[in-house]
Amino acid sequence: ASGAVVEASRVEPPLGILIGGSPGQPEAVVGRPEERAPVRAAAEPIRVGRGTSLVVLPSWRPAIAVSVSTEQLLSETGLTAEQLVGARLTVLMNPWALHDRELDLHGWEPGPTGRGRRGGRG
Repeated sequence: ASGAVVEASRVEPPLGILIGGSPGQPEAVVGRPEERAPVRAAAEPIRVGRGTSLVVLPSWRPAIAVSVSTEQLLSETGLTAEQLVGARLTVLMNPWALHDRELDLHGWEPGPTGRGRRGGRG
């Protein structure tokens, strides 16, 4: 499953779309419905706050932290705020998003290893 995520991250949008991009980019999706399908990707919470948390999506933009509702993370993963810190999560996302507003993050789940739940980091 992670191989598909890595492959999706290698595909870069044409430069013209990146420069002139807008939330509704028909040229990026016409005739290619597979590009609109969400992909499950790894997500790493780096800061968990009361209202908003910062999460990195390494397969999308590893240097950008995306703001996510902490309440959404807690309710969808079933984890506590303490468990979210350092947890490995997965989320459904739009891998073709050019801006964080276009990611359409949903379907948050604890990562497949469950390392965030076991408490052991060793």
